[in-house]
Amino acid sequence: MLKGPGPGDVHARSLPRASRRDRGIYYTPAFLVDYVVDETLGPLLPKLAFREDGSPRVRILDPAAGDGRFLTACVDRLVSAATQAGFAPERARTSIVRQCVVGVERDERAAALSRHALGTGADIRVGEALCGNAAPEGAWDVVIGNPPYVRSVALKRAEPALWQALRGKFLATSHGEWDLYTAFLERALAWTAPGGEIGLVVPSRWFTAKNAAPLRALLSQRRCVRKIVDFGARQVFEGATTYAALVFLTRREEGALAVEVTRWAGDVATPGGAPPPIPPRGEWAQGTIPSLALGRGPWILSVGRGENLIGRLRSAGPPLGQVARVSKGAGTNADSVFLIPASDGAALEEGALVPCVRGRDLAPFAPRVSRLALLPYDGDRPVPPGELAKRWPRAAAYLERHRAVLEARERGRFRGDLFYRWGRPQNLIWLRDPAPKVIVPDVARGGRAVLDDQGLLVIDTAYALRPMDPGGASHLLGLILAVLNSSIVGEWLRLAGIPLRGGYFRMKTAYLSSLPLPRVDTWGARSVAEWARRVRPEDEAERAALDRAVRGLYGVGSSVTAPSAPRAPRPARPVP
Repeated sequence: MLKGPGPGDVHARSLPRASRRDRGIYYTPAFLVDYVVDETLGPLLPKLAFREDGSPRVRILDPAAGDGRFLTACVDRLVSAATQAGFAPERARTSIVRQCVVGVERDERAAALSRHALGTGADIRVGEALCGNAAPEGAWDVVIGNPPYVRSVALKRAEPALWQALRGKFLATSHGEWDLYTAFLERALAWTAPGGEIGLVVPSRWFTAKNAAPLRALLSQRRCVRKIVDFGARQVFEGATTYAALVFLTRREEGALAVEVTRWAGDVATPGGAPPPIPPRGEWAQGTIPSLALGRGPWILSVGRGENLIGRLRSAGPPLGQVARVSKGAGTNADSVFLIPASDGAALEEGALVPCVRGRDLAPFAPRVSRLALLPYDGDRPVPPGELAKRWPRAAAYLERHRAVLEARERGRFRGDLFYRWGRPQNLIWLRDPAPKVIVPDVARGGRAVLDDQGLLVIDTAYALRPMDPGGASHLLGLILAVLNSSIVGEWLRLAGIPLRGGYFRMKTAYLSSLPLPRVDTWGARSVAEWARRVRPEDEAERAALDRAVRGLYGVGSSVTAPSAPRAPRPARPVP
């Protein structure tokens, strides 16, 4: 049993930080290894049949074996079971290593460490488990491990051949910006024999990510999700900010009628602190969710007291996404060039500049426009080079001075005559529509929203919301403004979304769209909507009174958190 750092940790620390990140090399803490092995292999141990050499008739695969710590822990459990069955432990261990466990590992040095940890006869295959025949389908009673977390954009940059081989090969790699670990989740079902068990350590992001919808649909249809342990914002990996979860799947014929869910509900600790207690106790919320409640949409895994609050909020009205469009702001990939301090705007032509707002510029009910966006576009199309020089010569010269920086974005993707294109010009026409909209930051610690009726351009650290039906839009916008400035939004997103370190949460489309909105056709809701449109941002007492009124619309009591501060620093973006 692993105690403290293992050989793989030493190996990982010897690699450049960029290499570790690009390949997702972060080894699993000992307490997680032990828990995952006990939860995955444990149900099979009482049913094991043994051969004459003391090896049980069970086959275990770790498709990303690293230094062998999961397989070593499995061998320890099997040797203990063989010893209890009357076999000599040393002979049984040799037989178990040779016949029961197989690892696949891409890194030759890590594979060597794994063979050394397991001992003579260890079957550790060097290769990529997701490609080729290193791990045959349907051959394994247990699939276990901690697959690499590598986003497709990083994989394409670091290993384009592997990216090309995996792109579109699985449901999990066919939509949007996917992540390598989701392919392992999907592939594990094919590797596992009927009646087998799967236990993987993965990020929790796939519970709600849009690109993981086909994977969620597959797992839900097959009713194979048996248990989930969600660490929330609690950090469990040294040297990396990750939002980890343990996912246990089953290939039992009857599937799982309910999913056992355990979520960390205590204080957030920094990496390197004492690990949270497992098996859980005290600071964990526990419960079950019917398998039929899971589907293609985001999985809301609230249990315990949070489940009751979720139920009450949902009864208030329809999801926000049914009545309003939620869209991310446009991205430049070079804010230092395209976003110009308002005080410097006179240096360029007025027509080339558009007032813009970022997430950090948003305080409750009050935007702070400090930047002008240099937008060389007609609608959603870049202005041609010749036309740009004629229309805005100073802006064209400014962009030319920064050409090297702009062409270097995304490894040269923007080289050429249109080097001044924005990196992510999504939703430009919709965002520039002068119709009023509500704007929220992408990351916050409490409700923060503003009403924009000036046609501000929203940058990609913020999201914009606008009613789908123009009829009654004024009241609906006011209600959305009130709700997204209230304590309700924080409580919902901490339960329904993925909490971040430091008490932050993400206000992204997938989470906001599911937020229930009180029905706007009541006298109380219309009164709140009108109040929100005229609230004084600097009046803390008025904002607190409006918050109480919003909570009254949902039929819930006092908030456990104070109204949000006007500004709060952004946390570091999670990696990987």
